[in-house]
Amino acid sequence: MLNLERVNNVPLYSTSTLDADFQRWLITLVDSLNTMIQQTNDALDNLTAPSFTQAEITAMAATLPNGILLYDTTNDVYVGRENGAFRQFDTSIWP
Repeated sequence: MLNLERVNNVPLYSTSTLDADFQRWLITLVDSLNTMIQQTNDALDNLTAPSFTQAEITAMAATLPNGILLYDTTNDVYVGRENGAFRQFDTSIWP
């Protein structure tokens, strides 16, 4: 499990010199950052290959980078792009 560090709070020790609107903005910023950190953490803990049909993969092939992993729902296989070409991954049972 991945656990990304979150921002604890807004360290406003001397608030008399800060505008109230700015203080609220800082608090909202920290809350937004923590939400994004949590969403990123959740996404990284549950990585999955995006699912597409064979036709969809073929249609977007020119725009996909090397190293991408996709799940072909038409053929029920995983495919990855390597050196500009798609390779099917062997999904036989291992040990």
